[in-house]
Amino acid sequence: MTGFGKQVIEHEEYQITAEMRSVNNRFLDITIKMPRSFYYLEEKLKKIIKNYFKRGKIEVYISIQGQGSIHKNVHVDWEILGQYVDRVEEIKQHYPVKGELNIEQLVNLEDIFIVEEEEMQDETLTTNLLQAVEESCRKLLEMRRAEGTFLEQDLEERLQVLEDTMNHLQHVRPKVIETYRERISKRITEHLAEYNTIDEARIMQEVAILAEKGDITEELTRLQSHINQMKNTLKEEGSVGRKLDFICQEMHREANTIGSKATAAEINGLDVILKTEIEKIKEQIQNIE
Repeated sequence: MTGFGKQVIEHEEYQITAEMRSVNNRFLDITIKMPRSFYYLEEKLKKIIKNYFKRGKIEVYISIQGQGSIHKNVHVDWEILGQYVDRVEEIKQHYPVKGELNIEQLVNLEDIFIVEEEEMQDETLTTNLLQAVEESCRKLLEMRRAEGTFLEQDLEERLQVLEDTMNHLQHVRPKVIETYRERISKRITEHLAEYNTIDEARIMQEVAILAEKGDITEELTRLQSHINQMKNTLKEEGSVGRKLDFICQEMHREANTIGSKATAAEINGLDVILKTEIEKIKEQIQNIE
């Protein structure tokens, strides 16, 4: 489920900004980008986020500005510097080159200086940072809930389309069986033209066999049960996305079976509607926590 949350905390010496973005994902995938000096807080931050979300790809961006935010230390890489000096001496030994390295040239040499961020252990700053992330989580959750209300309404409308289509299938089925009877009767009449009478019992037997092979009553019953389960699940509190995923898979299975049994074009057409709506439901479910 998509969403955005942002929280800014002002302090005398620094300003903390925590931004969170979420997009659809079957599982919970958390990425945190923040100054290296605060990496020691990464697990605490993930724990806070997991308290609010169970699914989705969540990206967290934390920036800290101000004099008291980040301490940096500069070190000289003496080994690299020594290699530079040694190489200069080797050049002098091989070629008639004169001159000496001066301090200005030395400071411009690549990789001579190493800048390291000092790990921050300021208790107040840490508390404020964690608070900023938690507030950002709340705002993101609020936005996702608003989207969830819309998704619930959309899913209910699509489930109603499924039920309407199933009712149509129930009404079409007797007509399809009658079509079977007429078709078989015509074929038998054509092949048994030399006889004066037609074996009505044989016709009914053939119709019964075809009707049994094409009977979709059980599939429609199970599909209705899955629809009821999905409706009830949508009303449940907490994380229901994975449960809805499973129910949707079962609905798709029943629709496929109906399609494999269908021998009439009208039933095939209605089955296409079932599959199309179930596919749309599946896509929407990926947005649900």
